[in-house]
Parts: sequence; C-alpha cells; structure tokens
Amino acid sequence: MSPVRVPEPGARAITGLLQRFLERASVAVGCTRDRSLAPRVHYVSGWQLDPDQRSIWGFVSRGFDAGLSETLAEKGPFALTVEHIGPHECYQFKGTLDALRPASEADRAVTARCRERFSAAVRGLLPHLADKDPSLRRYIAEPAVAVRVAVREIFLQTPGPGAGSLLTRLEDAP
Repeated sequence: MSPVRVPEPGARAITGLLQRFLERASVAVGCTRDRSLAPRVHYVSGWQLDPDQRSIWGFVSRGFDAGLSETLAEKGPFALTVEHIGPHECYQFKGTLDALRPASEADRAVTARCRERFSAAVRGLLPHLADKDPSLRRYIAEPAVAVRVAVREIFLQTPGPGAGSLLTRLEDAP
C-alpha cells in the first residue's frame, strides 16, 4: 500500500457529511476512458475513504479491471459514482487514479459490509424480495483489485434540482 498522505494545514478534505454518506451508501460504479476517449466501466464492489481524507479506495471485481493499469500509468481520470439505494442519494467523486494493487483480506471485509448494505437497501425498498437475500448478496462480487482515486471534485448526483452541480473542489494533491 502507498504511504498515507495527510492533508496539509488548510487543505480541503472530504467532509464529515460525505464521510458518513460513504459509510451508508449501497452501490457504486467507476469509469475511466481509453486513449480514444471511449468509456470503460469498472464495477465497484466496495469502497473506503483513505486515511488522507482526500482519496477513496474502490474495490473492483474481476472482469471489470481492464484498462486500470494503463489509466494508472497515465495518471488518468477516474470517476466514482456512489449511491445510497432507497433515498437515491448519490455523489460522484472525480479525480485521478493514483494507486492499483491486488485486493486484500481487509478489502474483502469492507466489501462484505458493502454487500450487507446493498442487500438491506434493496430488501427495504422491495420487501417482496426478502427471501432473495442470497441472490442479492451475489450481486456484489468479490474484489480483484483495489484502486485509489485522488479526489479533485465532488458532484451532487441525487436526482432533482441541483443534480450535476459541483459541491466542492479539493486542492490538488501533491
């Protein structure tokens, strides 16, 4: 794992409100692009705020990790969209991919908590699926790799007025 970067005094970090959101959110997807600007979708099984409070680790499942090495080598853009199913609260964290490594047991434990939140959120929204819990849990695949996104901008994506608006811009990371 890369060394922990602590925010400089006065540097902007991901706020407590968004930290709490990441702890209750239930589904996420990442997106990069290739050199011809064609999008690549990366199914994200779990996520966790980095101790630097300016980066987010996303855990990408096998089969959705194509192009991540190239994006890392180019310090290319990565957009992570995270939603809390039910209220449809949604934010997009845009930045650059700055680390890539194999998923660890700790990452799998984070993914297991995300899997629980996903299943609970869907069953809460659709009670007739209560007996489908094992199937819902399989929707969240085991992670193959972990990516760290150095967040530069955060956008509101919750449907309704203000969707797509910039919430905050973090100072450039070193």
